[in-house]
Amino acid sequence: MKADEAVESVSEAVPESAASGTGFVIEEIELKGFMRYLERTEPPIRFPEKFTVITGKTGAGKSSILDAITFVLYKATTRTDPPANATINEICRPGGYVRVAFRQGETRYEVKRGFTSKKEAYLELARDGEPIGGSIPEREHAIRDILGLDYAGFTNSTFVRQEEMKDLGSQRGSDRLLIFQKLFRLETFERAQERAKERHAEVHAQVESQEREIATRAERVSKLPELAAGMEGLERESTESAARVAGLARQTDDAIARLKELESKHSEYLKAESSIAQHGRRIAELDAKIASVTAEAERAERLKAEIFLLEEETKDFERFQEDGERLKDIQQRHQLRLKDREAAYQRQQEFLREHDRKLKQLSEKLFAAERRVAELKTDITKEQAFEFLRQDGALEERLARIEKEVAWLADRPDILKELDLDRRKAGILRERVQTDVAKISGDSFLLSELRRQIDDVKAEIRTVNETKSARLAEFDAQLESVDREVAKIGFTDDARKRLGEVREILVKLRPRRDALEETKRNLRASGDASKVLEELRRQAESAREELEALEASMADLTAAERAYGAAKDGLEGLQRDLSDARSAVSLTEGLLTERRRAIAELREDDRRNAEATAKLKSMFQERELLAILKDQVFHKKGVVMFAVHQLLPGLQIEASRNLADLTDGRFSKIRLETYEEGKGHGIRILVEGVDGLWHDVGEFSGGEKTQINAALRFAIAKELASMPQVGRTYARMKTLFIDEGDIGSLDPAVSRDLFVGKLFKMGEFFDKVILITHIEDVAEKFPGRIRVSMTPKQESRVEYLP
Repeated sequence: MKADEAVESVSEAVPESAASGTGFVIEEIELKGFMRYLERTEPPIRFPEKFTVITGKTGAGKSSILDAITFVLYKATTRTDPPANATINEICRPGGYVRVAFRQGETRYEVKRGFTSKKEAYLELARDGEPIGGSIPEREHAIRDILGLDYAGFTNSTFVRQEEMKDLGSQRGSDRLLIFQKLFRLETFERAQERAKERHAEVHAQVESQEREIATRAERVSKLPELAAGMEGLERESTESAARVAGLARQTDDAIARLKELESKHSEYLKAESSIAQHGRRIAELDAKIASVTAEAERAERLKAEIFLLEEETKDFERFQEDGERLKDIQQRHQLRLKDREAAYQRQQEFLREHDRKLKQLSEKLFAAERRVAELKTDITKEQAFEFLRQDGALEERLARIEKEVAWLADRPDILKELDLDRRKAGILRERVQTDVAKISGDSFLLSELRRQIDDVKAEIRTVNETKSARLAEFDAQLESVDREVAKIGFTDDARKRLGEVREILVKLRPRRDALEETKRNLRASGDASKVLEELRRQAESAREELEALEASMADLTAAERAYGAAKDGLEGLQRDLSDARSAVSLTEGLLTERRRAIAELREDDRRNAEATAKLKSMFQERELLAILKDQVFHKKGVVMFAVHQLLPGLQIEASRNLADLTDGRFSKIRLETYEEGKGHGIRILVEGVDGLWHDVGEFSGGEKTQINAALRFAIAKELASMPQVGRTYARMKTLFIDEGDIGSLDPAVSRDLFVGKLFKMGEFFDKVILITHIEDVAEKFPGRIRVSMTPKQESRVEYLP
């Protein structure tokens, strides 16, 4: 294999390039049921400002927002990464989800990931409001294509976490080198080295296998002269065997011709022998049938005697059977009429019970009504009350008219006397009527209704009693009619006794009658044995005569059959010898074919060995090239350190500028250099102090160390954001999240202001700069402010500060 082909096989470990990204710009985040965000964030967390701060106490859930972003985009978080190794189900509850909206260039995307209430995972993806279809894996692949980064590349380019700031100032240079390798994804070269090792092992194994194959074939090729020398002896042996086969074939043909001449006599002998055997079997069968028919004839005579005796015993069976059927029919009709009488009687009793029940109900109803009448406070009915009121009104009008007439006729004494008498009479009548009117009350209406009900009940009682008499007469007539029919049928006690006697007689006669019928059937089945016996004896005599004639003809055919047997045995011996000779020829031909094939294979092995030797030379070259790649080019002293050396000068310049901004010029120079440390390498971070000397970062105070780490991490963030698209390892990002940034170790009066000012300068390279911090005086300097707090129920809540 050529050198460029070997390099191409190793580069398969490097991810394929995607289309260049145009920058991830976060717009809003919505959470529900994710970690401590149990309720839906209303409204969603938005980032309208270029610079936004997310503030709140430690543990309130600020950093969970970063986990929410990577959860929805990559289904991974710092909680699911080692060493925490939590599961996705543990950080997102059933019914929970995270939705993120972001811009990539001029296009707006929305991604929503979560679980249904039935714990079923789902993932939604939309571009400018239009859903993008596909399965969950297909949509995840589309998200990676849109962002142009995998999970590690995205977090390195977008997030600056607090632990990264501190680790940069670690005392060990090898730890600093690991951070550089992690942030710039230099482990790609390690994978390339592993791929080179694997390929080197494969080629080495192929070389050893090829060498073994060449040696094996060479050993076989060495036998070629010996095989060629043995070919002549096999060819002579094959010629001799072929001549012997030809001689035996001629002798066999002569033997076959002789055998065919004797075939006709042999066929006659076989036919005669078969016919004799058939006649013998036929005679035996006929003798057996004659014996059987003779036995059947004797059995028929016995059956006739049995039939005579059984007929005598059962001659009265039909008469008893007819008498029994007649009596049974009378009994059934008698029982049916008795059942009719019982049914009529039961209907009569049921009617009487129903009559008594109804009469009792009516009596109770009448008694209850009369008791209620007695309990009333008046004996005036509604009709009487109306009449008394009418009379009272008429008398009142009469008295008023008399009073008017008295006034009119005051000068007529004679008439006044009559009017006075009439007035006194009307007054007396009115007093009587008013006495009755005084008895009128609400019970008067009830009294009328109760008396009406009493009259109705009495009338119903009379009707029921009248109906009873009529119905009882009907029932009596029905019972008398049935009794007459029962008497007319005439099934007396004597008839019942006679029926029992007939049944007992029939029970005794039935088995004998069944035996008679069975015997008659057997007799009919046996037929007339005398004619059958005569025909069988005639056939047996004819068969014996034919057998004697066949046995006489066998004497002439026996000699010809012995000659046929001798000729056949001779032919079979010749055929065995011919078969053995042909097998020997076939064996010799097989050995010749195998020898020719083996010689051809050995010559082919000789040719293949020549080709394999040439190929082995090319494999030696590839193995040597792969050894150089795995041991030198892709070793940490090779490409990895080369890449680090390429990065350090640019980072050194940018970090120096950042340090000058962060320290207000007090420190302005950072030097980054590599060195050997044990069996590996490390990165040394040196800073020019106020004394003009270079000092390691570990020699500075906590706040100064934070400023140095921040200067270097900001330089790395800018470098990562500005790097061109390379597979899914690097891509241009337009959003930067800084998680805490170790600001607490800075001097609040000066250093924190410088730190914030530097963050604002980072806006020259990022569309969105978002700081997560718990320090309130730092948060007040940002135009966009979001506060995250923890409720008494341990739930994270989000609010926007003015």
